Amino acid sequence: MAMTALLDVKDLEILFRKDKEFVSTVGAISFQVKEGEMLGIVGESGCGKSVTSLAIMGLLPQEMSRVGSGSEISFKGTSLTKLSHADYRGVRGKDISMIFQDPMTSLNPVLTIGYQMREMVLAHEKVSKREAWNRGVGMLKKVGIPRAEHIMNEYPHQLSGGMRQRVMIAMALLLQPKLLIADEPTTALDVTIQAQILDLLKQIQQDSNTAVILITHDLGVVAEVCDRVVVMYAGKVVESAPVVELFTNPKHPYTNGLLASMPTLTSEQSRLNTIPGSVPLPEEMPAGCRFAPRCSHAMPHCFTTEPPLVVAGEAHTTSCWLYDKEEQAYG
Repeated sequence: MAMTALLDVKDLEILFRKDKEFVSTVGAISFQVKEGEMLGIVGESGCGKSVTSLAIMGLLPQEMSRVGSGSEISFKGTSLTKLSHADYRGVRGKDISMIFQDPMTSLNPVLTIGYQMREMVLAHEKVSKREAWNRGVGMLKKVGIPRAEHIMNEYPHQLSGGMRQRVMIAMALLLQPKLLIADEPTTALDVTIQAQILDLLKQIQQDSNTAVILITHDLGVVAEVCDRVVVMYAGKVVESAPVVELFTNPKHPYTNGLLASMPTLTSEQSRLNTIPGSVPLPEEMPAGCRFAPRCSHAMPHCFTTEPPLVVAGEAHTTSCWLYDKEEQAYG
């Protein structure tokens, strides 16, 4: 696997309008995605995962949001934050594609699958309508959809949830992008279909060396398919590590809480573990560590001073005052 940085996000801040002011929802986060890598971004709802993906895609609502002045998003060495709207449209869909959370609302309900796939190709490449149509048929077959020729003439409501999700994956792959962003791609699907979709994403990554950002709240999904994990909380990256390292040697209390809340086959507990409290609203972010009000390990200075990002191991970083470099354990 190539180790070149394909996507480089540095100090990304995202602000949304609240009344007459702009409030920070994602605060100065940084991470990289390498060629052919599957990166998982995990955290509870409201942690900023989907908003981050929309910023990368250039799809944030322009009147209600903005990217901080010091933010930088680079793709293959090109600064996306400096692109015009027209130039961004040339990148979106062709070089970077996205599978949205709900395919029923992402697909146009009044247009056939074939029409939408054909227009996707024609928007970026000068080919005939017939060739664009044939590409759509071929991609539907590649993602495991039977009767591909017939499906092209059907409407989204005529397909099952799993089939619609496969259509979304096919559309995202039509132009052979280098980076695929999958935002909760298995939400609302049954367990069997979830497994099929995850297997499909992993196969795509391996066959075409496509980098994948998998956004999810399900650590079980991350453990199954991802190479590396970024843990987000309240708009901040609190931990980043290779997937095996994160599961065997987590450093941040939030990561530990997420792992402890996962059910296991051997557990005899009658109730699952939970993290008390909830993710704070953007306009109510606490001073210091944003997780401190929910953390059982919190110390006085956790409530006043934001912890730095420290190296906790090879390719492993965490943002927590409890981490001790010498003992490599919690105090």
